[in-house]
Amino acid sequence: MNKFPLVEMLAFFSRYSRLEKPAWRKPYVKHMDKVRSCHSKVDGGIKKSFFSIETKSGELFDLCFNEEELLWSLESAPGLEDKTIDRVLAFIQRHKHTPSRAHRIIPFRFEILPKSLVQKENDGTELPLIHRMQPYRFQSGKINSAQVVEIPTRHMENTMITKHLNYVVKTDLHRFFHLVYILDELDWRFMQEVDEELFFAR
Repeated sequence: MNKFPLVEMLAFFSRYSRLEKPAWRKPYVKHMDKVRSCHSKVDGGIKKSFFSIETKSGELFDLCFNEEELLWSLESAPGLEDKTIDRVLAFIQRHKHTPSRAHRIIPFRFEILPKSLVQKENDGTELPLIHRMQPYRFQSGKINSAQVVEIPTRHMENTMITKHLNYVVKTDLHRFFHLVYILDELDWRFMQEVDEELFFAR
């Protein structure tokens, strides 16, 4: 897998809401101003990254990213007991030479909403792993920044060592690409450009 080039990725995460395309509920959206601190650790055998975020409105939030389950959560704090996090837009850097795994991830935008709303809209049921994250915008050495407008197909491969999340995406330039996320490495990789006629042949 290492022979395939790494990709810089803006990824959209959704814990409860299965969406065809990324969307936001404006009253609950928070925009990151800066990451005050971040670090990674193994908690109970699970790799997690922790972020202290200051928003553009001056609010402070502590977020946790469970790398194995692809789940973002809100760390408990006074006044947030009845709140949860659902959707997150995060940048995943391809460069690995960083102080920690957390330094490769930047959560730019996220939703903080009442737990009661999640129960009302989605029964609080979490999505399958392959639907918890999807490509939003990406670039590599050979591909200029490309916006994903559709994901015709996706599937997960369990390799016994790790999991590979496979996505065939359609971009705003009407090109199709096969992208893979390698769960234990925190890597997005570019596999190939897909011929539309062959891909959609019936």
